[in-house]
Amino acid sequence: MQKRASPQKFITISSISILLSMMTGILGAPLLRVLRKSYGPWAFWLLGLVVTTASWLLNAQPLAFFIGSIWMTLGAYMEMETKGVSWWVSGLLSVSAGSVVAGLSAIGAFRMNGINTIAEVQGLVEKFTSKVQEMNPAVKLDPQVLLQQIPSAIVIILILALGLGLIFERRVFSWLNMPREKIASQLKLLEYRLPDYFIWVAMTAFLLTMVGFGGKAIAILAVNIVNVAIVLYFFQGLAVLEVFLNSMRAGVFTRVLTYIILVGQLMLVLSIVGLIDYWVDFRGRLRRLRSVGTNS
Repeated sequence: MQKRASPQKFITISSISILLSMMTGILGAPLLRVLRKSYGPWAFWLLGLVVTTASWLLNAQPLAFFIGSIWMTLGAYMEMETKGVSWWVSGLLSVSAGSVVAGLSAIGAFRMNGINTIAEVQGLVEKFTSKVQEMNPAVKLDPQVLLQQIPSAIVIILILALGLGLIFERRVFSWLNMPREKIASQLKLLEYRLPDYFIWVAMTAFLLTMVGFGGKAIAILAVNIVNVAIVLYFFQGLAVLEVFLNSMRAGVFTRVLTYIILVGQLMLVLSIVGLIDYWVDFRGRLRRLRSVGTNS
């Protein structure tokens, strides 16, 4: 028998989610979804406001930066999700909202520390890259390239947080032995597929990174779009992989080994699979093959 949401579990979920968010940035996302679904919007938003404000007042602006933007992304997505908005629109708007919060937080933190120009920000990035290279001389980082790709890095972090929240939400409910309310508009993860038109956005951006058309600003924008597209298609490739493993009736050992190899070592391969899925429709083919095998 599942237990109801209780004040004690609220404290447990809140504490663990805050700790994971402080330590990793994104691993607290599944618990934050459980928190919102089990205790409602008031508890979710109030806790987020308290944690973000406390981090800022304790002079931990980078922490406030990450927690605030991830909290906004997850919260905005769930608000739209409960109102029946499609997952693609909800995801696009919620990541945009989280990015705005991240941008405003960064500007505020820079100004509080007397940093007001791009040149000064670039100086910080150069110091960061030099320290990384001192710790690991094998790593070669170009401060200018790194600075140009910060926007896509922020968006990718928010997408990863949202993705992890959606993927592991049900498992966290099960671990906590709590009832999980299903939402009609909730994304079916095995059916995750980017809108068809997005393939042209991704391909155009990739083309612009290869040819010198439109100037430096267009090239920088194109690189950032390609970075984000790789992550979005990674999740589509992940859905294809899961359907394939289900069709093969793979056991726990096979699944763990497959995910360690593909997710841990060959993420780009899954992104390519997700991209090709636009033309091939792997999941449709796998289901038809399974149907034929079952009927024969």
